[in-house]
Amino acid sequence: MKVKRPLRRIGLLALALVMTIGTGAVHAAAQNDSSAAVLPSTASLPPPFRGWNVTVTPHEGQQQVLDVSFDSPLLQRRITNRVYLPDSYRADGPPSPVMYYLHGTVLPILDNPLFGPITKHEALLDAVGPAGGAVQTDLFRFETQLHKARFVVVAPDTSRDGTICDTCIWLDGRKDIVPNLHPVTAETLPADSYLHTELYPLIEELFNVRTDRGGRGVMGFSMGAIAAYLQSMRHPDKYALTGAVSGALDVLDEVGARAIWESLGYMRDQGYGTGLTHEAYWRGHNPKDIASNLSGIDHEVMTTAGDACLSLTSLTHPDCRRLPPVTNPAATVVETIIARQYGLYSRTLPKAGVKEVRVQSPGVHGANNYRVYAEKLVPWANQVFERGVVQPAAFRFRSVDTEFSVWDYQVSVQRNGVEFLDMTDVARNGRSFQLRGSGVVTVLTPAEFTPGSSYQVTGTADNGDESQQTVIADDGGRLRIVVDLGRAAVVDKVLQGLGLKAQRTVKVTVQ
Repeated sequence: MKVKRPLRRIGLLALALVMTIGTGAVHAAAQNDSSAAVLPSTASLPPPFRGWNVTVTPHEGQQQVLDVSFDSPLLQRRITNRVYLPDSYRADGPPSPVMYYLHGTVLPILDNPLFGPITKHEALLDAVGPAGGAVQTDLFRFETQLHKARFVVVAPDTSRDGTICDTCIWLDGRKDIVPNLHPVTAETLPADSYLHTELYPLIEELFNVRTDRGGRGVMGFSMGAIAAYLQSMRHPDKYALTGAVSGALDVLDEVGARAIWESLGYMRDQGYGTGLTHEAYWRGHNPKDIASNLSGIDHEVMTTAGDACLSLTSLTHPDCRRLPPVTNPAATVVETIIARQYGLYSRTLPKAGVKEVRVQSPGVHGANNYRVYAEKLVPWANQVFERGVVQPAAFRFRSVDTEFSVWDYQVSVQRNGVEFLDMTDVARNGRSFQLRGSGVVTVLTPAEFTPGSSYQVTGTADNGDESQQTVIADDGGRLRIVVDLGRAAVVDKVLQGLGLKAQRTVKVTVQ
């Protein structure tokens, strides 16, 4: 009996300890689940969201994976987007960073459930076939990293019923004389505007996420990786980081990527013609040609690629055994082109003044996405979001668009033809900038001036000529400055052909 009493006490203590630990664990789990599982209310959404018929529902019963669906005024249809809430997410308190993921190509002619039994046997065909936007999102297995990722992931266009962005490159399409015949060709979409004027504002209204540049990132796969490059390079004031998984940095000068880009009609279907007939448009939407927009900006890029499993050492890797090249020929060919680009442009971004992290792993196209995300992208993004970013005092920017907004400058250009307008040495406070190009450029500066006050604006051309104008700040504290750069693009090309100097450079200062 003397022996049993201590054992009994030990047993009771152990039982109490187990119950305490168990209760605490259950409480912690419940507390964690409740923070992420509470669905945001859509009943009291303010305009314009109130009229979009917004719904938020758990995706396949997962409380931290949600489907956000709404009637898009821009796209003129209902679109579903998937949201992944990490364990660290809280509906109240400090907002979470947010990563926007852009899926890649979906071939409209294959985006039909009837083709599923055929396309599912090859990795690339499966990814670009029925419900490709959802299939390519699943490749990353975002839900498996919710305990490690300290940021929300938002993936647009994830309906199982079909994909909207087929070859849209997540750019705004433009009207063109060449008609689109769906499903033979992809539909022209205002995809960039959808992201920035509908999806992002809605997500920021529904969820407790950051709205500043330092708390927003963009990543993508394949075409979506090219789109991620373009998003950050065309909107450098919107993102802290870019993740490009198996994407091309150049779709014009490198023959492999250009062959794909031309044959599948990405730019053509969005109204930007071919590389031969509309080279200026293509260069304006080619990551390599506008990489300098991130020069000197506190912004990080992670570029990843597979090796197509073509080396002997890679063939034994789990991702190459799971999706071997011999049974996935299309995925192998595409990743071979990506791997070639990865080698060719190893120094392109650093030479442009962009901080880049590079990762290459075994695998055909799409085979290693989940591994790259878990092992590389998640810890890297956590670190960038946590440290924050420094806003630049000055920047540079180039664009072929006739209207654009960047770092609170609003710019419009009147000219004949299509060419780059280069803005360099641009002060964030609106006090100075340099323009190179042609046509008449109207610049609306940031709101850094005293409303109603007069300012002296001096323009100094590259030949030494000076012009002055007095500008009065508007009610918002902005200056409207008009700069005439002269000759039109067509004349410039003639002069360039004769070996003469074309475009003018004008430096503008405000006192």
